[in-house]
Amino acid sequence: MTVQLDEFKTRQRATWEAGDYATLSPRIAEVGELVAARAGTAPGMSVLDVACGTGNAAIPAARAGARVTGLDLTPKLLEQGRAQAESEGLQIEWVEGDAEELPFEDASFDRVLSTFGHMFAPRHGRVADEMGRVCRPGGAIVTATWTQEGIFGSMSAASAPFMPPPPEYASPPVLWGDEEYVREMFGSAATAFEFERHVNWQEEESLEEFADLFMERFPLMVTARAMLGDRFPELRERIVEIWRDANEATDGSLRLPQEYLLSIVRL
Repeated sequence: MTVQLDEFKTRQRATWEAGDYATLSPRIAEVGELVAARAGTAPGMSVLDVACGTGNAAIPAARAGARVTGLDLTPKLLEQGRAQAESEGLQIEWVEGDAEELPFEDASFDRVLSTFGHMFAPRHGRVADEMGRVCRPGGAIVTATWTQEGIFGSMSAASAPFMPPPPEYASPPVLWGDEEYVREMFGSAATAFEFERHVNWQEEESLEEFADLFMERFPLMVTARAMLGDRFPELRERIVEIWRDANEATDGSLRLPQEYLLSIVRL
């Protein structure tokens, strides 16, 4: 039976409420900092961070002096982002909302950002249209998304046989990691595109320590464990094997490269 859109999003919200994402998001904080920097955020700019999570792009944009709004579907992540911002004395507006239905007027923002967030919304064309709608002419949309060729793509492929098939309207998140797909999504609304490929490194004293941390805290894995029960160890081992093959450390520790695509869409 097809999962209705509202139910799908309710499940997404519940998934990201699971685990303890706030303890893992600092591991990719450098990516949000790069997104904010490549967007050229500056004092007085109006900036929207779409599917902001705990604010990995919103917070550095606010540090740069921009007027920042962070939007996310998951209240728990917004609360964690708010706490971090307040601890730094930063003023950010945190809004619970849907990347496919942004609750803002047309051309409201000078920059629209997303760091591994918007890619999980099911209807990619709708997300691109909404991001383009709220970004003013002459502004820019800057995103970071995991690539299919990288670790995330391999993990997605390994996980697919264990999970229920997505509904027809839900496109795979990893598609956003392809330059031509980004061009297709934003189409004629864009005046120019710029792309960069980068690597986020995950480092830990051992692969097993990282695996324990990731499986116990990352929301998608916590949800998978609850869903799969006795089958979860098989999924865990497939993912660990991917990490083992990709590990660049030679001293028993972990140094794992996670490739991502940084896209700059100029309007």
